[in-house]
Amino acid sequence: MKKMFLLAFCLLLLGACGNTSAGGNDELLISTASSLSGAMQSIKEDFQKQYPDIKLAFNYGSSSKLSNQLQQGAPADVFLSASEDDMDRLIQKKIIIEETVVNFARNELVLASSGKLPSQDLDDLLADEDMLIAVGEPDSVPLGFYTKEALMNLGLWEMIGDQVIFAKDARQVLSYVESENTEAGFVYASDARISTQIDTIIEVHGNEQIIYPAAVVESTVNREAADKFLGFLLSDKGQQIFKDYGFTTAKGDLP
Repeated sequence: MKKMFLLAFCLLLLGACGNTSAGGNDELLISTASSLSGAMQSIKEDFQKQYPDIKLAFNYGSSSKLSNQLQQGAPADVFLSASEDDMDRLIQKKIIIEETVVNFARNELVLASSGKLPSQDLDDLLADEDMLIAVGEPDSVPLGFYTKEALMNLGLWEMIGDQVIFAKDARQVLSYVESENTEAGFVYASDARISTQIDTIIEVHGNEQIIYPAAVVESTVNREAADKFLGFLLSDKGQQIFKDYGFTTAKGDLP
């Protein structure tokens, strides 16, 4: 009987050792806008050099889809959004910790093509009824919303109705352009600038600069590790990585 009690006590101690906090073998699950996927690989490598006991895992998708997942109770420790609106909805529902919200990067909208385009004038290009154009789904993808907003402000949205092929997220828009399934597509400047298959980039000036906010999820059990990750995003090293991947920095910006 004493042996059984001793065995049970040892197993209990082993179990307790497995429940680590920040600084132990933590794993952070980070719900991340798909347009950040390239930068996050470099962020992960450098972050884990500095914090080898904190492991990072990423769930990629459109910010709206990820926001919906969080509202339905999906697990995550940190949310990196390409949309301030999606972050605001989570603030209102108290799903993220409001005081942790910080803007960590900026982006811009461009029209991109894997080949040479006949003109650099956006109006002239969109007037070509034979040109297929990839666009993010406006109702569910922040990139699509930004595209529609910009083109409506420029009076060009109605012009492209029959030319559009909609995509489920920013990565799919870029894929359509790179694979030449469409002649052009409205993508994030960060994606266009680092792609080796994009030949033409035309800036679109119909909306304000695109802001990327981050925050810790209310239900996290790894708050200390999550805070360290957000701190790394704003560090000089983190901000340089975003620059390297075509973003502009937002260090010090208030949400």
